[in-house]
Amino acid sequence: MRSTEPGARVALEFGRAMQALHARTGGDAACAAIVGRLATHAWRAADAGHVCVDVADAAEREALARSPLVGPSGDPRPLVLDCGALYLHRLWRAETALAQSVRALDVAAPLPGCDDPARVVAEVFGRSDAGDPQQRAVACALQRRLTVLSGGPGTGKTTTLARLVVAFARAAPQARIAYAAPTGKAAARLAQSLGAQLAALDPSRALRARLPAAGQTVHRLLGARTDGHAGAPMPLDEDLVIVDEASMLDIELASRLLESIGPTARLVLAGDRDQLASVEAGAVFADLCAAPLDGVVVLERNYRQQDAPDIAALAAAIRARADGARADGARGAAAAANASAAAAAGAPIDWPPTIALAAPDASAIVDEALHAWRDALDAVAAGAGAQQVLAAYDRHRVLAAMREGPLGVDSLNAAIAMRVRGRALGPGNPGWYAGRLAMVTKNEPGLGLFNGDVGVCLPHAGGDACDNDLVVAFDGPAGLRLFPVLQMPACQDAWALTVHKSQGSEFESVALVPAPAGHPLATRELVYTGVTRARRRLSVWGSREAVEQAALRPTQRHGRLAERLAGA
Repeated sequence: MRSTEPGARVALEFGRAMQALHARTGGDAACAAIVGRLATHAWRAADAGHVCVDVADAAEREALARSPLVGPSGDPRPLVLDCGALYLHRLWRAETALAQSVRALDVAAPLPGCDDPARVVAEVFGRSDAGDPQQRAVACALQRRLTVLSGGPGTGKTTTLARLVVAFARAAPQARIAYAAPTGKAAARLAQSLGAQLAALDPSRALRARLPAAGQTVHRLLGARTDGHAGAPMPLDEDLVIVDEASMLDIELASRLLESIGPTARLVLAGDRDQLASVEAGAVFADLCAAPLDGVVVLERNYRQQDAPDIAALAAAIRARADGARADGARGAAAAANASAAAAAGAPIDWPPTIALAAPDASAIVDEALHAWRDALDAVAAGAGAQQVLAAYDRHRVLAAMREGPLGVDSLNAAIAMRVRGRALGPGNPGWYAGRLAMVTKNEPGLGLFNGDVGVCLPHAGGDACDNDLVVAFDGPAGLRLFPVLQMPACQDAWALTVHKSQGSEFESVALVPAPAGHPLATRELVYTGVTRARRRLSVWGSREAVEQAALRPTQRHGRLAERLAGA
C-alpha cells in the first residue's frame, strides 16, 4: 500500500497554494480558508482513489462557487464544482470525457462484410446457443463498438476472447487487432493465454500469422499517439482493441484509452467487476458493468467449480455478503431490489471444510510456503532447467493484504528469503543467489521487462557459480529469457506479494493473509481477489471474523461516472 504521509503533505501544500492563489486572483478573503481546506480534501481523496468529494454544506458550496479557482465555466481552473461535488480539474475532465466516449461507443455497428454474424459465432463455438453468455459476448463484439465482459476466474473469459479473435479475424481478414492490459505482466499473460487457446481453435495456423504475437501495456499502446501541443490522444490504427484486467484501469487512463479508439474501431474491456479497483482514482470497470449499456455481458458459470468447489463457494459467499452493503451506492442499485441477495448479505459465511483457516503466525506461514516449494528448491539444488523451477514455484504463493508489519509482505519476504538463502546453491551476493524468486518493480521496455514480471535467479549453464554467472530467468510467450543479474532493473523478493500485485495471476495454491478486522484494507474486494487467485488449494491465515467483516465492507469510490452514464 502506498504510504499516506507523503501524499498528505502534498495535499496540505496544494491546499495552501490554492488558498494563496485564491487571494492573489481577487477571490473573496472570507472564502480563502474554505477553498484551501476543501482543495486539500479533494487532493487527499484523489490519492485515496476517489474521483471527487461531496460538498454537503450549502455555505461551502457557495464559497467555492465564488472562487476564481473553481470552474467549470471559462478557462480551465484547478478545481471544478459540479452538482455539489468538488473535483481536481484533471479528474473532472477525465470523468466527463470518459462518459462522453462511452456513450459514443455504446452503439450498434455491424461489421462490414459480415452479413451473418450468428453463423460466424456458431462456427467458432461449434454450436448455436443464443442464451449462452459467451456466444452473446462474441456476437456483441461483432455488432457493437463497445463490449464490456465481466467474469470471475474459471468463467471462461479467455476462452470467450479467443473465440472472439477467431471470429473477428474470419469475418474481417484485413482487420488489425491489438491485445493490451494495464500492466506488462497482465499483457504478457493475456497473449500467452490466448495463444494457448488459439492453438486448438486454429490448428492450421492460418489465422495466427495475422494476429499479434504479444500483448502490450495500455500505456505503451497509447504512448506514441499524443498530440504534443494539446495532449489529445490520436486515433489508434487498430480495428479491434482487447483490454484484459480492465478493473485495473483508473479514470484517467480509461478516458485516454476510449478517446483513442478510432471512428470505426471496436473496444472490448474484459475483467472481473468484483475484483479490486485501480490503485489510482476511479472504479471504472465496476461502474461500466453497472451502467445501462447494451454491450455489457456477465459470465457467471464457473467451469472450474468441479476442481475447487469450496473456493468457488467461498468467493460466492463473499460476493453475497457485500451485495446488501453496497446497495446504497449507484453501483449497487440493482442489488437493493434483490431480496435474496440482501438476505445472504446478513447471513454468516458457511466456511467450506477443505479451506484451512488458521490464526496468523508468520513462522507457520513461512513453513507452509517452504513445504509447498520443496520441489522447486530441490530442482534448484539439482541444477534443473529454469522452466521447471519457475513452474514449481508458481504452484504456490503467499498473498498478504498489507505491506508493512509482522504479517506484511516485506517481513514475510525477508523471513522466507533468509531460509531459502541458507540452502542456496553456491555463492552469491546479498541481493542475488541461486533460487531467489524476484519481481521487477520498474518498467524497462528496452529489455522487455515490466513492473510485476517474476523471474528466478539461477547459475548460468556452464558457469563456475561465481556472482557474474548468475542469471535471472523469465518465461513468457516468446519462451525463456535470461538476464545477467548485473543487467537487472530494480527488483524485490516475490515469495510473498500484496493482493494488489497478484491481480491477473493464478496459482495452484495460495496462502492468504488478510488484514485484521477493522483495518482499512479489510475490504470485500481485497479478500475476494485474494481468494480467487487460488485454483485448487487455499489456506487463510486470519480470523473468520476478519474475513466476514471484510466481506461486508465493499470499497467505496466516490465519483459520478455511473450517474453520468445513467443520464443523471
